[in-house]
Amino acid sequence: MRTLSVSLACLVSFISAAAHAQPQTAWQPQRQVELVVGSGPGGGNDRNARALQKILFENKWLLNISVVNKVGGSGALSYTYVNGHANDAHFLVLVRQGFLSNHVSGRSPIGINDMTPIAMLASEASGIAVRAGNTALKSLPDMIERLNKDPLSLTTSLGSSRGGSPHLMFALLAKAAGIDARRLKVVTFSGGAESATQLLGGHIDLSAVSIDNLAPHHKSGAMRILGVSSAQRLAVLSDVPTLREQGYDIQTLGFTIVMAPRGVTPAQVQYWENLLERVSNNAEWKRLLAADLQDHDFRKSAPTRELLRQQYELTRTVLADIGMTK
Repeated sequence: MRTLSVSLACLVSFISAAAHAQPQTAWQPQRQVELVVGSGPGGGNDRNARALQKILFENKWLLNISVVNKVGGSGALSYTYVNGHANDAHFLVLVRQGFLSNHVSGRSPIGINDMTPIAMLASEASGIAVRAGNTALKSLPDMIERLNKDPLSLTTSLGSSRGGSPHLMFALLAKAAGIDARRLKVVTFSGGAESATQLLGGHIDLSAVSIDNLAPHHKSGAMRILGVSSAQRLAVLSDVPTLREQGYDIQTLGFTIVMAPRGVTPAQVQYWENLLERVSNNAEWKRLLAADLQDHDFRKSAPTRELLRQQYELTRTVLADIGMTK
């Protein structure tokens, strides 16, 4: 009996040691997840969020997730709300370029070091368009010549906010062409869709917004896109030259990134970036991106953090040039 007792004790000790040697159970959500967007229903971020939710539901990868719209301050309200739940990975927010420009310009106290990057989901190009009937502005050189003569002679819409990716594109183009970007006459509306409507109605001269707002009107013949900010011509707009083709070495990236509050753990980051990678590889997700003229551009947490750092430096430089820094 003594030998058996010793053997059992050794076995229990071995099992206990082996259990402690195993990695801790991977983290996963324990309650409702909020995916927060800073725009109203129907906007670009909202469409991406609801497509993400739909794919998670349909594949039964995550059922307890809801999309929450927190509109205000060019997205600042959504960042503040999510970051108010520090250390809690049940709160996520979709961010675009405005996240960086809000901090650089002083509209939001939350910067890239105050939140946790999870993954980048997509990117998109911006474009510059005129009405098809505008015979005075047939090409990008025509626009540059006009603005060089008088920067205030053309009214340009930048979509929903100053400091967004289209604004960076337009400011960089102006600087490269020797135009004082501070003197440009720019206006904003509720979003790129309204900007396109205002252009078609003849209320503005130019629309510099994300390409998905312009492409349908270009294809219908109602607009003429003068240039796009992508590295190569877009397959759906093969007749539209890039800015680089026209002598301006400019490429701007409109991104969609998922971020969590500060203080979430590496295990929580790993859960979310792996789940979002599954969504990214889903055929329906790729189809939805293509329909919105967004590029499939997935990056995990570390490369997303580096992209944000680079974009922040670019944003700070450009906004300083046009007098928008705090």
